[in-house]
Amino acid sequence: MATMETTVALSCVIAGDPAAAFDAFIEELGESLARQGLAFEPGPNGRVTEGDLEVGRIIAWDEAKRVELDWRQADWEPEEHTVLELGFAPAEDGTAVTVEHRGFGRLCWDEAELAGWFADQAVAPLLAASAPRRLGDWLTDRAARRPSGRRQRESYKDPVYHRPSFGAVLDALQPGPDDVLLEVGCGGGAFLQQALASGCRAAGVDHSPEMVRAAAELNADALSAGRLELARAGADALPFGDDSFTCAAMMQVFFFLPDPAAALAEVRRVVRHGGRLAVFTVSERARGTPASPEPMASRSHYFTDEELVELAQAAGFAESRVGHPDLEPYARAAGLPDEVVAAFAGDPVDGQLLVARS
Repeated sequence: MATMETTVALSCVIAGDPAAAFDAFIEELGESLARQGLAFEPGPNGRVTEGDLEVGRIIAWDEAKRVELDWRQADWEPEEHTVLELGFAPAEDGTAVTVEHRGFGRLCWDEAELAGWFADQAVAPLLAASAPRRLGDWLTDRAARRPSGRRQRESYKDPVYHRPSFGAVLDALQPGPDDVLLEVGCGGGAFLQQALASGCRAAGVDHSPEMVRAAAELNADALSAGRLELARAGADALPFGDDSFTCAAMMQVFFFLPDPAAALAEVRRVVRHGGRLAVFTVSERARGTPASPEPMASRSHYFTDEELVELAQAAGFAESRVGHPDLEPYARAAGLPDEVVAAFAGDPVDGQLLVARS
């Protein structure tokens, strides 16, 4: 078998100075590797593990400049080691991040196999990830459908442009000390924080683990006091018993649900007789506007007012109606800056508020 050795390299210029880029990239890398089944322990004595196997061991950790790992790419060849290096250097538009895997390829049988690995496992995934379908899906998930990353965790704790709809939903539900509220798609927990000020108890679910974590950080006092419960769950499989809640809310999430009928049926199951539901979403008219920009718009489901009513009634909510609240007063009541308030001026027909009672 011929012995081959090559260097596999990737590079990208990202915003920020090397220190900021280093922190952001290392954090993102850890989260991403975890989704691939690899655990990354950063730091001078850190490592990368795959199950019980140590795959990489950090042998150089130069903060904001360089990280080098001794890499074991084969459990069947324990003596085979390569070097993987992450570099961070100032660039004209930010920081150049480079990844080099040196010594790669010795386990391939011949040149054709190395070419096959490079095309199949490195280049094709890169091209697919940067083509319209997957790039649009990634951007949609990252920002809205399943938010992740440091920026999203912080922004969803204070989602300025969502607060007017929070006011409209709270106006519709009127929660109080006797209520137990459920929010489906709780994001960073900002609506829950606002609702808990009414004296109610609450629970929130989200299918993004990072959003559940952010909501827990924002509402730590309510969690410790037993007034709030948080769970990672999908809208169509709520981890609560029948008749657990007096009211429920969904905002900026309904248009992403893969099965809205199943989600509403689940909400009806956990909301007791006489309970209230409020869902804020946007109509087709909002497609391509700041309320529903691309690529999210192409991955959203829009409903007419009549369709929303029909969905609620089919789920068992006997009294259902859709309104189009003027969000500008709610934006002012939330104390938002004038330029944000101005974004909610004008025709409110794009926004849809489904209000129902079981």
